[in-house]
Amino acid sequence: MSRFLEIRGEAFVTLAGAAECYRVELVWVEQVYAAGLLGRGERVGEAIAIAVAELDRLAVLLRWQRHHGLDLETAAALLGP
Repeated sequence: MSRFLEIRGEAFVTLAGAAECYRVELVWVEQVYAAGLLGRGERVGEAIAIAVAELDRLAVLLRWQRHHGLDLETAAALLGP
């Protein structure tokens, strides 16, 4: 299955594809998604896909964690709903 796909005319990427793109553990991306920080996902077979537009938010979270040491809960509070 392709990690990048189109759903209702919008570009999506699987959580595994996002993890691969940023060279992070899939578990971390799944935790970010489970915290509600990557928008509404779409189930695609066994996988979850998120809008490609959410990759910017994922990059911000990764930067905050790596460079500023913020945990996911603190980052979530800063980003808001």
